[in-house]
Amino acid sequence: MAVQLRVILEEHNIQKLKLPTGIPNTLEDLVSIITATFQLHGEIGLLYQDSNFDNQFFSVTSTADLHDKATVKVILKEPTITLDLHPVFESSTLSTVSTHPASTAETDICPADHDASSEVSNCESSSSSDTIILPDSCRSAAWPVPFQVPEFSRDIELILAEANNSYHATGRHFMDASIKSAIMQELAKVIFSYTAYPTNEQILSVAEALVSKFPCLREPGSFAGLYGWQQRIKNKMHNYRAKLRSRKYSYPEIEINTLKRKHPADVGSLKNIKKAKKAEVNYLPPHPTGESQETLEKERLELICEITKKNNAKIIADKMNKTFSSRRIEVVSLSPSVDVFKERWPALFTEAQIKEEFRRITTVSLEETFLRKLDEYTPGLLRLMRAKGGAAGCKMRPLLDSLNTQNIEEKRDAVVCCLINYLGERQEDLFHEWQECEEYTDKTMKVIVKHNVMAEEDDLSIVIEGNQVMEGCGSRTKACILLMGLIYAINIEYPKELKNTFEAFQKLFLEIDGAKLLKKVHSLKNKLMQ
Repeated sequence: MAVQLRVILEEHNIQKLKLPTGIPNTLEDLVSIITATFQLHGEIGLLYQDSNFDNQFFSVTSTADLHDKATVKVILKEPTITLDLHPVFESSTLSTVSTHPASTAETDICPADHDASSEVSNCESSSSSDTIILPDSCRSAAWPVPFQVPEFSRDIELILAEANNSYHATGRHFMDASIKSAIMQELAKVIFSYTAYPTNEQILSVAEALVSKFPCLREPGSFAGLYGWQQRIKNKMHNYRAKLRSRKYSYPEIEINTLKRKHPADVGSLKNIKKAKKAEVNYLPPHPTGESQETLEKERLELICEITKKNNAKIIADKMNKTFSSRRIEVVSLSPSVDVFKERWPALFTEAQIKEEFRRITTVSLEETFLRKLDEYTPGLLRLMRAKGGAAGCKMRPLLDSLNTQNIEEKRDAVVCCLINYLGERQEDLFHEWQECEEYTDKTMKVIVKHNVMAEEDDLSIVIEGNQVMEGCGSRTKACILLMGLIYAINIEYPKELKNTFEAFQKLFLEIDGAKLLKKVHSLKNKLMQ
């Protein structure tokens, strides 16, 4: 016999549910019908009005509690998150966050890639063999390309395998809401291990990987069978961050965007969101286990004393590594001027520490990666530059004609300088020829070139916000490498007049976030790939 239920989805969203064959025998079947009918996401619970208790709501434990024209209220179940933190010496798993829905077994949902065997650094050298020990609170890997779908629990894997077989045989899609909820839980855990704020492209890559591995999860009513999963992942990450904000353990990259920490003028939910914009892996990491802002401030003061001493590069490197989280909170939340930041963190403004800071932020080796990819692209770049016509070709030709191909440093400098012109920008906006008695105050971000007639090489220094922050850079290529490190370390934007050049540095030479490119850089990459 057909029945109808009054279903309260939200306070102002009440729907009628028709059940032609009557109320299902099991609660699970009823939940599946409601989830599919109203396209709900996540795990839900049901309440019903009991007329014996003045129409108060009670949990539905059996469909026998329901009758024709009964009122049912849908409750979205969110997982309860607990934190289980371990000192680094107790376990190879540095930090574990676990979650368990109120009625299910406990499931791990926290960052999965905090590997204690991160890189190890030799502070006195900047060779390509150097590695670095990341603080225990840092992520150890960048977003994977392509995204790898995690292994789910044995039961879920078996269910999905059977659903895949059914899909290939009959074309029937998998619709079990509870399994989809468990999948979302595991995906949220893995996504957060790489980033708290996944981009639209990253969310799409997760959805594509999921339905590629499990075709039964495609949704026939959405574009490419992915749109529904994209929205679920986006909403799930929002809920995941909200749950983490309510825990006692500090997550600065989440807390910094809460309304109480925003300026009153920026209280709009989408305004002035502070998140990684240049694919920083450790944009705002938590403090190391057992540390607080107060203890790290003491380390900073000790660090200032240490830099006045000799032969203690190891101590400086260890303290810089330990205070990384404090430095990131300061530079992101306060946005201090360069001169103030340099005064507070003088040890950062050395070649070795700029490279190490870049690796802490991105997990990428700055100089080694830049030079390797630059050398790899050099033959193709020289071919394209020599074939370039117009005003840009005229600007590049004298330098290319005089190029000594036997000198690797000269070749690299020529390619970097000509790349600026090739991308339609001006060398003068990056490299500034110094004039005697000239002030730096009007130089927002420049590499200052001083010609020394007594030496074979020019003297190059880096100026940011009118302050000389580095000197003795050696070559134009080296100066560009260190400038990239400083941009990440100080958390400043690329200069608008050189946006194509710096995007090429980041996405072609450093291989960071190369999926989405500006038009000119994308065209260049396509030509290099031919």
